[in-house]
Amino acid sequence: MTMTIDELGKKLHSKLDECIDQLKTSKEHFESLKKETETNIEVKLRAAKENVAAKKQEACAAKEKVEELIEAKKAETTEAVADWKANHHLKKLEKRAEHAEKYAEACIVLARYYAVEADVAILEAVAARQDVDNA
Repeated sequence: MTMTIDELGKKLHSKLDECIDQLKTSKEHFESLKKETETNIEVKLRAAKENVAAKKQEACAAKEKVEELIEAKKAETTEAVADWKANHHLKKLEKRAEHAEKYAEACIVLARYYAVEADVAILEAVAARQDVDNA
């Protein structure tokens, strides 16, 4: 499947927007936590942990894919790629492009997962700080 740069841009842009939205949501949640009770924070923490657990399998698969693609990239030396370009080895160049696209997508999946995991960390930090304040 040959993808144009515009198609790739739209695809990755959409995935990045999802990450940005997740981070904005995390920021909004953090701002509202200042007014929350300990019970409400515990409820939110449980929900956030469930969300992380639900996304963990996808993140593990993405991490494995990233590691696999890093190994494949190591095998592609600068000289080999230059040779493929010079000799118009389109199949090899296409495969290289597909690997790079999959790598970018997997990294975005991981970024989104870590944004969700950050929600848990923020809630745990707030809960711990409340414990100090209430002691």
